[in-house]
Parts: sequence; C-alpha cells; structure tokens
Amino acid sequence: MMTINEELRRTFEMPGIRVDLHTHSNASDGKMSPEELVRHAADSGVVLLALTDHDTCAGNAGAAAAAATAGIHFVAGIEVSTLWRGREIHVVGLCVDEKHPALKELLAEQRRLRDERARAIGEKLESCGFVNAYEETRRMAGNNASITRGNYTDYLFSIGAADTPGKCFASYLAEGRKAYVKPKWCTMEDAVRSVRLSGGIAVLAHPRCYDLNNKWLRMLITDFREAGGEAMEVSGSMQSPADRDFLQVLSREYALFASFGSDFHRECKYISIGGCRIDAGAVNPVWNHEKFRLEV
Repeated sequence: MMTINEELRRTFEMPGIRVDLHTHSNASDGKMSPEELVRHAADSGVVLLALTDHDTCAGNAGAAAAAATAGIHFVAGIEVSTLWRGREIHVVGLCVDEKHPALKELLAEQRRLRDERARAIGEKLESCGFVNAYEETRRMAGNNASITRGNYTDYLFSIGAADTPGKCFASYLAEGRKAYVKPKWCTMEDAVRSVRLSGGIAVLAHPRCYDLNNKWLRMLITDFREAGGEAMEVSGSMQSPADRDFLQVLSREYALFASFGSDFHRECKYISIGGCRIDAGAVNPVWNHEKFRLEV
C-alpha cells in the first residue's frame, strides 16, 4: 500500500480536481462491475477513487487491479448499514483490511441479515403479485451481489411496476409500504469498532440524507465521534451549497476529517462520479489522516 505524500495532497486539493470516496458497483446495488466503474471514473477525470459497496468488499480486488491499469489512485472501502437509536445510519470505512478477523466477522453477520431481509422483501412482493421476486432480483444482480432495496427497485422497474425507479421504490419498498421490511443491522458502534480494528477510517456517510433536524444531526455526530468515528462526508451529490457549508462547519466543530463522495450507483441525471466540491481550505481532508493509504 502507498502512503500519501505532500505532492499527492496538493494534487487532490487542486481546484477542479475530481475525487470520489463513496461509490458502488454490482457487488452490491450499483449497475457497473468494479472494473467498469473504475474505467468510468477514469474517463470522467477522477484521480482518487474508493469503492464502498454495501456490507461487502467483494469488488475491491477487481477495482484495484483496474485502477492500476487506468492510472487512478484507489482506496479499498466499504459502506456498512447500521442502526442508531432505531434509525438506519450508514458508516463508510476507508482503507480497510477486508481480511481482518473483526471486519470479516461483522460482514458475515451483515450478509446473513441482509439475505434474511432480502428474502422477506421478496415474500412480501410475492403477496403483491410479483412472482419469484427474490429469485429474479438475485438473477439480475448476480449470485454474489449483496442484495439491497436498490436491487429490488431495479427489478420492479424492469418489469414495469412503475414508470420510474423512484416511483417503484416509493410505491413498494419505502417505509410504510407493503414490501417494506424493518432492518436488523449491527449497531453504529459495532461498525465503527470493526472498521477501526481493520486499520480503516470510520466515516459518517451522507449526513444530510437522514430525516434528522439539526438537533438530532448533532446528536448523531456526537454519538458517532464518541464511538470512535473520525470523519464525515461534507460534499456529495444533490446537495445544496448551504448544506455543504453547514457540514463543513460541523466537521470543524466536532474535529472530524472531511470526506467527499457522490454515492454513485449508475449513470443518471443528478449524480455524476467525482461530482463533489472540495474546499480543502475550509476543512481537514480525510487524506490527511495518518491511516489513509492507497492500494495503488
């Protein structure tokens, strides 16, 4: 693995440079293979990329090999689904060692819980008239994919359940709808602990995407930091300048490193890979963390 030197730091912080530390492949619910994702990132001018699939590191090796060929700096990552005070919160791990026993144990249990939930969602969709929903969704995603509601959204859209993916999700899979299944993820504290034990940096993912007012957001950040979290995403897709500025303020206030990630899953109108603004003068970028390392 490569350490970050001053020349690389200056490169990543140059105006207009494109980095993306939160992306997904078809190892979970992204549309592209890890190799295709890396090629797309390279074609889009991204110079620093992390693959952070849901509860799996299965795509990291392929992405790292493709990044070496494409000349992109690559970071091994993951996005862990967790529960905090009864709410679903996501924790990104950057620079993780997927072979570490603590992370392997956590992901094995997450995989079991995710498959259990996926099958339960399939059963509920069956009761709505969608025959073999689980089997068809898994076939579309690939047998090794970590099945999420995003995969079910793709399946429903493919068979014309609604005229947009968003409507498919909102009609069947959103909380309160007929095919919604309450998750049983690990705690946020367990995810942070496992990421850190594996040598990684725990990052609070897309803080403004949760249905939290500012008081609850501050409570979340406080609990995350007390659990050992060390960074938070401050710039992402579909984000107002005011939200970005507020998250930058919070990252400084709570002494958290700043990360930047689009949460890219596929080509769409509103989300582009590397489409995050970096204001290194206003925050402490996550690549300044002593544990930040590059695979290639």
